[in-house]
Amino acid sequence: MNESLKEGGRSGAAGQAPHRLRGLLVIAEVSLALVALVCAGLLVRSFQAAQRVNPGFDPDHVLLSRFFISTSGYNLEQRKQFCLRLRERLESTPGVTDVAYSDVEPLGPLSGWWEPLQVEGYVPGENENMKIYRSVVSPGYFRLMRIPLLEGRDLTEHDDESAAPVLVVNQSFVRRFFAGRNPLGQRVHGWGEWFTVVGVVKDSKYINLTEAPRPYFYVAFRQVYRADMGLAVYIRTAGEPSAAAALMRRVVRGMDPNVTVIDALPLAEHVVETLYAEKIAANLLSVLGTLALLLAALGLYSVMAYAVTQRTHEIGIRMALGAKRKDVMKLIVGQGLALTLVGLGAGLVGALALTRLLTSFLYGTTTTDPTTFVGVSVLLASVALLASYIPARRATKVDPMVALRYE
Repeated sequence: MNESLKEGGRSGAAGQAPHRLRGLLVIAEVSLALVALVCAGLLVRSFQAAQRVNPGFDPDHVLLSRFFISTSGYNLEQRKQFCLRLRERLESTPGVTDVAYSDVEPLGPLSGWWEPLQVEGYVPGENENMKIYRSVVSPGYFRLMRIPLLEGRDLTEHDDESAAPVLVVNQSFVRRFFAGRNPLGQRVHGWGEWFTVVGVVKDSKYINLTEAPRPYFYVAFRQVYRADMGLAVYIRTAGEPSAAAALMRRVVRGMDPNVTVIDALPLAEHVVETLYAEKIAANLLSVLGTLALLLAALGLYSVMAYAVTQRTHEIGIRMALGAKRKDVMKLIVGQGLALTLVGLGAGLVGALALTRLLTSFLYGTTTTDPTTFVGVSVLLASVALLASYIPARRATKVDPMVALRYE
């Protein structure tokens, strides 16, 4: 029997090179699967964290509509009057609780408008960027968006072309430019005029959900609105905001059929759409990671199944000499797990190196997030265990008498 085992080993020696190559391929597949799944896991966790971010305003029950009236023959004053009349008609409709408008919507593709400012009493540092993001809003905007007013007053209809220019700033604006000073009554220069700060509101998100707090200010619509600015109208409803889309179009059509409502969608959906790129990246890497996982499982299964076939004679002898089924199971599964562990080790090293490239794309998680790394490793080990168990279970059913005659 000893000679038979040696003979079996010599007969299988010719197949050792291909077997090693298959083993190396399995290790590479496991490594690549781990890297892909770790990257996907980090992006998914980042996407989930971004979804939980409080934007600083309440988008529920708000319909957002964008308008294009610059080609409808309206001059600047007529545009302002159109907004006032539209607001009055919408507010008189049952189910509508608030109406407001602005030149840009928060978290929108055109929300990054800024104005170079000069703050009275503040000396900028060398090369300090004084281009501060802003929004031109109507009275009632903060009430509709439910952005808390912390100090001072809101903008009103009295803040028109004939009144002194005023603005409202956020908390970050106060911290940066008015540290230790009362912000109310301070003067800020922009658009060639001096504006007086009349209110302070709570910070919110302006350009994207994952941004750090930034200085921001709001100016009165009737004082600053220009011909090149856009128009976004917000309707807060008591019911579902999507039902108000038909109302919006009907009211606008009744006022002027030539005015086009570009689109109307719930503000909550608009907020979710701002994470579209993060969602696509997470989904794409998840698909690639799943494919890599399947390839790794298939490769490991194929290698172990081939090994069982090659060692049928040896397994038969072991069982004839008294080896138990669990011993054969441990032998085969152990080999599969050994390949998997090597692949996991190589994959962890590669993942730690490659995930550093994702630093700028992650929010609310780190490139070395232990939950992701441990979870992916356990998942791969579990799949590898299953892929090795099936050939091992088949090996335990080998009939020693048949295996001894196996060629």
